[in-house]
Amino acid sequence: MTAATLNRVSMNRSAPDADDGPSGRPADDPGESADASTDEPMDTDDRVEAAADELYGVPPDDFVPVRDELVAEARQAGDREAAKAIGRFRRPTQAAWLANLLARERGDQLDALLDLAEELSSAQRTLDGAQLRHLSAQRSKLVGAMAREARRLAAADGHRVTESVEKDLRGILEAALADADVADEVRSGRLTRTVSWSGFGFGGETSVGTGTPRGRGTDGTRRRRPVTRPARRPAERPAEPEDAETDTETDTETDTDAEERAERKRREREERERRERERAEAREAVAEARRAADAAADAEEDAAAALRDAESDRDDATARVEELTAELERAREARTAAAAAVKDAAQAEREAGRAARDARTALSRAEERLAELEEDEE
Repeated sequence: MTAATLNRVSMNRSAPDADDGPSGRPADDPGESADASTDEPMDTDDRVEAAADELYGVPPDDFVPVRDELVAEARQAGDREAAKAIGRFRRPTQAAWLANLLARERGDQLDALLDLAEELSSAQRTLDGAQLRHLSAQRSKLVGAMAREARRLAAADGHRVTESVEKDLRGILEAALADADVADEVRSGRLTRTVSWSGFGFGGETSVGTGTPRGRGTDGTRRRRPVTRPARRPAERPAEPEDAETDTETDTETDTDAEERAERKRREREERERRERERAEAREAVAEARRAADAAADAEEDAAAALRDAESDRDDATARVEELTAELERAREARTAAAAAVKDAAQAEREAGRAARDARTALSRAEERLAELEEDEE
């Protein structure tokens, strides 16, 4: 058994109560489970279901090796259909795995959060702007608490979760509050994709991908585009009399200082705005790269699944060819034996024919001899 297999067991740990499963739900008796698996062979559907439960409980880095082991076990058991089905399971993204971890380890709390969706959706139709902002803040607080709990659970198992992955998990939970289909996926504990929530209020649209939608902040609200304003110029002063030369020089120096301060502030503001644009562009580039990486990973998973299916079909065809070849060889041997039997039978038939002819000749001679003897007696 590989290290990946050992890791997959550690991720399915029990809740604090030894008699309970994750989220305080009763756990199956391991002895009973072992007896059941020993007494009765597992059918295809049960094997696939058990494999899914196991696979989506392991970290993404262990997913592929564990899946390969389960595929090999199914093939060894002669269940090629289950092997194909297990081979098609997709590896979850890091954020999707955290959502699955919450469904397994904190299922009751997750259900309580997601059950708020209908109440929030109904309340939105009657609340004013201030109340909506308060409700959104409360929702964000609950989502943040669940995301931090998922991060803590992962850390307890030795898995480091980055800020960006936690942010993606928040997006998944927001999407689950807004979309009942996503909520069902999250509750199942078998989510594979990173989804994000877009739109206003609850019941908005969800989109597959990671990162923040273009033009929006981390809380889903639209960001203001940085505005660059021209530097304020001091108003021109009317010409002063010559006898006020000293005051004019002082005023000129003051105006120069003001212009320099304004210019310095303008440059600082432009620098801040430039850096903010660069950070925004960098964040967007990271999000785009993550989406591209997820798409490439999905394409790789599809190609790997197609390869496994092709290899399985090849193995099936090879086994069938071997069976037909053995059957053909047996048929050839039977034909050879039959040909030999025909030859022996033909030889026996010829010998029997000669014996019959000889017997008839002997009979004819004996009858003639008898007739001659009878004539002599007369």
